[in-house]
Amino acid sequence: MTRSTYHARIRDARNQLLDGGSVPHGVLPEPIERSWSRCANTGLSVELNPSIEPMVNRALEEIREKNSRLLHQARPEMENLHAQIFGTQSMVILTDASGTILHVLGNPEFIGKAQRVALQPGVTWSEGNTGTNAIGTALVEEAPVFVMGAEHYFSQNAFLNCSAAPIIDPYGKAIGVLDVSGDYRQPQAHTMALVRMSAQMIENRLFGVEFARDVTLHFHSRPEFIGTLWEGIAVFSPSGRLQAINRSGMMQLGVNGADHAGLEFRNLFEGTLEALLDAARTALPHSTPLAMRSGHRLHTKVEPGVMAMAAVSSPARAAKVAAKGDLPNPGMLEALDTGDAQMHKVISSVKKVLGREIPILIEGETGTGKELLAKAIHAAGKRGKGPFVAINCASIPEGLIEAELFGYEEGAFTGAKRSGVPGKIMQASGGTLFLDEIGEMPMQLQARLLRVLQEREIVPLGGAKGMPVDIAVVSATNRKLREHVEQGNFREDLYYRLNGLRVPLPPLRQRSDLHALVERILSEENEEHVILHPDTQSMFARHPWRGNVRQLRNVLRAALAFLEGDHVIARHHLPEDFIEELEHVNPTPTRRTSRAGILNIEAAEIDLIRQALADENGNVTTAASRLGISRATLYRKVKRLNLA
Repeated sequence: MTRSTYHARIRDARNQLLDGGSVPHGVLPEPIERSWSRCANTGLSVELNPSIEPMVNRALEEIREKNSRLLHQARPEMENLHAQIFGTQSMVILTDASGTILHVLGNPEFIGKAQRVALQPGVTWSEGNTGTNAIGTALVEEAPVFVMGAEHYFSQNAFLNCSAAPIIDPYGKAIGVLDVSGDYRQPQAHTMALVRMSAQMIENRLFGVEFARDVTLHFHSRPEFIGTLWEGIAVFSPSGRLQAINRSGMMQLGVNGADHAGLEFRNLFEGTLEALLDAARTALPHSTPLAMRSGHRLHTKVEPGVMAMAAVSSPARAAKVAAKGDLPNPGMLEALDTGDAQMHKVISSVKKVLGREIPILIEGETGTGKELLAKAIHAAGKRGKGPFVAINCASIPEGLIEAELFGYEEGAFTGAKRSGVPGKIMQASGGTLFLDEIGEMPMQLQARLLRVLQEREIVPLGGAKGMPVDIAVVSATNRKLREHVEQGNFREDLYYRLNGLRVPLPPLRQRSDLHALVERILSEENEEHVILHPDTQSMFARHPWRGNVRQLRNVLRAALAFLEGDHVIARHHLPEDFIEELEHVNPTPTRRTSRAGILNIEAAEIDLIRQALADENGNVTTAASRLGISRATLYRKVKRLNLA
């Protein structure tokens, strides 16, 4: 059916209502037909063009305050959704549970047009007020709704195409609606899918806020779907009682909103919650396998919650975990591989020598992450449960570095402790010794260190008897150590003793994974909801980053401090010295910039199509219906995006 034919049928249906008849069956989509019938049955005349005034500012602020948690969690997703529809004649809208508009983002010109029909903050877009519309109808239907042009009950709203999805809180109650409204002449093929995705992201955010003190499980049968829209989320009290579960979780576990009350962890899964928490501590950042009572296996990531650890763990176990708290995670090495080809080569090389007791020499500019890589190497190897001891050879005065490294016996020198002190080398026995800025080690100590590495024995200052040590050695330098050797400033024999594998870390300006690094740092700062403004992304891409990853982290931390409730890092949030550095460099980017990591509509489109096809077992017809597009359109997109 062509668009003109469809609109003609809608006109006929509207005329039938005007003549006192009922809504004709089968002309309109079922949700729209039901809505028209409800409006007609309540006495709304289809020929009305109601004029609605927004509430006064004070009343609006009171409603916003009442819905502050929803607003806080929704704003980042609204910003993200707005970025994906940027440049279209449309706007993103958030309402409360009554359909009252709380916040809008969008094209200023279109917002002006929308205000003519009171599509603006402070106006309630319920069916009772404004007839059939995506916001009010989604609330009544308790489901996503698309209302196209003349499908609106009142003809004055026919210039709009609207896609809306209800936002459901962790207790199963609709607390608002997310909507995109735009000019009906603009293509809307993917808008509904994007709105549903964003609404679900808001719902997932609400779980984290509502149950920060409890144990939260993120799970899916496929580990790559954890952290996506399709992950299940279940919240348990420290004692193991199910508190809440999202819609995806209900589907995966086979429970519904009515019967999950009173369920315990042991009713759903094999083992205990305490055992899962213990397993998750060592699995981070990887997922932990978890078996359901049905035998089906899931992958999970666990957030223990602020108070849950104390309640779930025994005092002895809690003390043990606290003592191990500073140890890196076994998955740290894989976590450093964030999409850059040079870093991937580094990680691959390191993996090949793990467990072979080969000394590793890391070379890289200041701030490139040499110590972080050293910790990851330690954690991934067979010494991962042993100590990781770091010493910066450049930061300790020359007169003290010998005592720091080798320790001393009682009375070794004036001011020495009576009991003596074991040195860093002895402290690292059974684990890894990390020698940072090794090129700054004094020549006389280089000979002693060489002897320790050769004989695997150490004699403390003031001591006469050697003590065996069992260490792996990782060294790091911001210089070309080979040149240091050629200049006579570093022993050649020690250089070859330390350089079993040379690992060059690329500077940040040469890496292509800047976006992934930003996301990782924001996640480590517990600010996953924060995004970069497109202008900020461009500035980051052009910056020389002389301080490398360390500078990136510091810039982001400073920007977060300046946000003051915002969720988009813009130019005015950035430190002045960062901007000054940028103004003194060639504006031409030196990084081999990759846009693959930057969220864009095509990437989101591919994910949505793949997931829809997977959920519908490859059935194109039902997948197209799920996406809100025609089967022919889906076929074209599958071909264009090489998804066949």
